Amino acid sequence: MTLKRTVLTALLATGFTLQNCDLCDCPPIEGDFFDIKGIELTNYKKKGTCCTEKLSANETVNFSDYYGMSLQYAVDYFGSTDLPESTGFSLLNTALACSCAENGTLGSKDERLNTLTILTLNDFDPDHRANDTINDLFDVKFDNKIQDLNEYLRQDTALIMSERLTLYLKKAPTLNDTFKVKVVLALSTKETYETESVPIRVKN
Repeated sequence: MTLKRTVLTALLATGFTLQNCDLCDCPPIEGDFFDIKGIELTNYKKKGTCCTEKLSANETVNFSDYYGMSLQYAVDYFGSTDLPESTGFSLLNTALACSCAENGTLGSKDERLNTLTILTLNDFDPDHRANDTINDLFDVKFDNKIQDLNEYLRQDTALIMSERLTLYLKKAPTLNDTFKVKVVLALSTKETYETESVPIRVKN
């Protein structure tokens, strides 16, 4: 009994190692940095109190159920750093055994956001006609707080750390419920990208 207790105590104190790649089957890391190569816009609607669902082209949504737009960067990954070796499986640390590293965790190495311009492609309201800039109609989430998009753009001079930006529309269109926008993005590296959203109908 004493020998059993001694062995069990040793295992609990030090754990024992198995290669967690065998346990988790983690995908290989392409790189810790990302380089932006394009942009894509996706509209989302709320689904219950917890989730969102992608809106299809020409789908109708009530403004109260419209979540917003995701501006997703198309990226290439590069520059993998030396990651710490797997901690393996331990009786004390089983929660860490299947934690896979992710691509792009260090953000962009040299790209900053110079300008972001959102243009409405239809008449939105009396003050925002087709082809007008409508940045003032959007909020953005940054540092876990919602703020006006133009204010965010004035303040944000840091390297881009996230592969997406979520844009929240402040009000529903009043002149044409077909909502479609064009986004033009300019980076500090002199790259410029633009894309258009699919049209959706937003009802007030």
